[in-house]
Amino acid sequence: MNRISFLFLCCFPFFLQAQGKLNMSLLGQWDEPGLPTASGIKYNDIWGYADCEGNEYAIVGSARYIHFFDITDPTNPNEVGRFEASTNSIWRDFKTYGHYAYAVADQGSDGLLVFDLSALPASVSLVFQDNQNFTRSHNVFIDVPTGRLYLAGSNAIFNGVAAYSLTENPAEPTFLGTHPLPGGYFHDIYVRNHLAFCSHGGNGLWAYDFSDYDNIQPLGNLTSYPQQGYNHASWLNETGTQLIFADETHGTSLKLADVTDLSNINILSLFRSELLAPAATNSIPHNPFIRGQYAIVSYYHDGVQVFDLSNPDEVERVAYYDTYPENQNYSGYEGCWGVYPFLPSGNIIASDITHGLFVLSADSISFEAPAPIDAGFEVATGSPVACAGDTIRLEASQNGLNYYEWMLNGEVLASGPQLAATQPGAYQLVVSNGACTKFSEVLQLDFTSPPQPELPASPFIYCGEAPPALFTPSTGDTYNWFLNGEPVEGAHEQEINISEGGIYQVEIIENGCGALSDELEVILGQMPTPFLNVLFPDTYCAGTDVVDIEASGSGNQYYTIYEENSTVVDTFINSYTLSTSGIYHIQAYTEYCSMPLEPALEITFNEPAIPTVTAVENILTSSPGATYQWLNGGVPVEGATQQSFTAEETGLYAVETTDANGCIARSEAVQVDVSSGLSLLVAKGLHAYPNPVGEQLFLEATTPPQAYRVLNSNGKEIAGWRSWAPGRQMIEMSSLPSGIYLLQLLFEEGAASLRIAKK
Repeated sequence: MNRISFLFLCCFPFFLQAQGKLNMSLLGQWDEPGLPTASGIKYNDIWGYADCEGNEYAIVGSARYIHFFDITDPTNPNEVGRFEASTNSIWRDFKTYGHYAYAVADQGSDGLLVFDLSALPASVSLVFQDNQNFTRSHNVFIDVPTGRLYLAGSNAIFNGVAAYSLTENPAEPTFLGTHPLPGGYFHDIYVRNHLAFCSHGGNGLWAYDFSDYDNIQPLGNLTSYPQQGYNHASWLNETGTQLIFADETHGTSLKLADVTDLSNINILSLFRSELLAPAATNSIPHNPFIRGQYAIVSYYHDGVQVFDLSNPDEVERVAYYDTYPENQNYSGYEGCWGVYPFLPSGNIIASDITHGLFVLSADSISFEAPAPIDAGFEVATGSPVACAGDTIRLEASQNGLNYYEWMLNGEVLASGPQLAATQPGAYQLVVSNGACTKFSEVLQLDFTSPPQPELPASPFIYCGEAPPALFTPSTGDTYNWFLNGEPVEGAHEQEINISEGGIYQVEIIENGCGALSDELEVILGQMPTPFLNVLFPDTYCAGTDVVDIEASGSGNQYYTIYEENSTVVDTFINSYTLSTSGIYHIQAYTEYCSMPLEPALEITFNEPAIPTVTAVENILTSSPGATYQWLNGGVPVEGATQQSFTAEETGLYAVETTDANGCIARSEAVQVDVSSGLSLLVAKGLHAYPNPVGEQLFLEATTPPQAYRVLNSNGKEIAGWRSWAPGRQMIEMSSLPSGIYLLQLLFEEGAASLRIAKK
């Protein structure tokens, strides 16, 4: 291939004598006569690439191949790689991202081809192909700042856009899917930072927001404009204010549009190339580009055309080079297909459908050379030594690069031209301009840990008489105390005397780094002034007696009381009553302060001795007590105040006794039925006399009983059973002490009793 290139370079000066040119020179050219064609088209589009060492390359499409040329020496284009496609294609398109090239074709089934350019100039390698998501695409474009690749006019979707992400792995792009567009099918696309301009052919020019790829938003369109034709391709200027676009229609001009308001895109200027004028004026532009103030355009029949856009009202052509001088009219599609004006050297490369690769110089035009890539950065705010919690803002020295990546201790931390650093360690910046990557020097950042001011737990309540003091155990160089957010004058020690309540904080500064403690609420409380009057009962009988506590209390002073070993705490203000035995602890309170009242109150309540009643017939006897009172139906029986009691009538009897502690208790009631016994005595005609008796008691009966005996009031037998002898009976009572006795008589029908009083 080098041999063929050399032959053509030797003969080319003779061939170009008839070519037209202005302020441009041919540096080198490459063509291979035997290459296949597609519908008469031998060569199609072109793109450029520059590596980090300053070498420059051209990527050229032909009907069958993709060609890679080393054009570092522009006078000797050297083909360093060639890849054969699956079929001949009229259309091929290329773009680069980093050290990768991406190729598509509008015929065949190759889909997306990814080439690794990192080994140039030695070699180029095909590293990836995707023909599953699509097989054909008219054009490809890469939004370099966002790392997203777009397909224009692909069979992935007819009336919309398909895209890939290059950010995760540019060697193996991730397919993002397809989305329809309101403008329908589009022929070419330009995207910068998600702002897309799509050339929709007969539907004009549309602008979209691709930020959210799954929710694309139309921003404006230009569907009717002067000299409108098939809207083919566009390019945005560096400031993003003006757009040049071409209609691929004979006899139409290039358009320069104001795109500052996308809802009202405004045509600023119409201009064109007409090298054959006045004989022919039906020229046709193809692909426009902008570098600096210049538009560089590939014109089918007129070659490379350069226009000065600095005055949009009077756009001026300043240079051109006709790559197809044999043209005599503007019919059909011949001549220059594509142009690439962005090489660092300022050289312009172009592809001609018939004559292949051209390397040109713009002799009177000065393109601003791209700034050398600078990976340096500076500390924009702060210093390399700061306090923990502070932020050191780092800023890249060079703006406008494609890629900024910040490293911390060798690990990726963040991206972007600025970084808010908050961690200690070794910082390094990695930058790229899309082709070259550089690493900055390492900068060590140190963040000094601030002191940790400590104060007692909040709130701090003081109830003593002497003024309290606050102390922070944290050490530092300087102390500053604050009360309610204001500095306390002269308070610069670890300890501060408290004279008033409020919100306290301490700021501690050590090694230039300071920290403020949490807020501490200090409350100077009022001690209670308790007064209690305890009213004790005469007796301590459980259930009837209580201990009353009278207190001096108010809303600000109150008391608590609890029994020892109990978890139940009662609160009272003015009074409290105790009715159970126990050791009671009392505490006096104000809003914040308290004090125990000593000694504890020890109270014992005696449980009353409940009497029991023994009943023998109608004689009732109580268990021992200090006093007795018998009751019938709950009503005291007059005079019935002895331990024993003889019921003379039927009733429900109980006894109330007083025990040794003075506690009164009542027995359970006992039912006594005496009416049947008296009736029996009356029926038998029994008569006992005298009653009360002195010495002898005499008994007579119409129907005598079988036997009789005498019991004392406690039911104890005094005289045992005696059989009834004929006639009147006599019982000797003289030896018995005074009291109540019971005469018990036994009949066939049952027993009956009679109360006898002994004088």
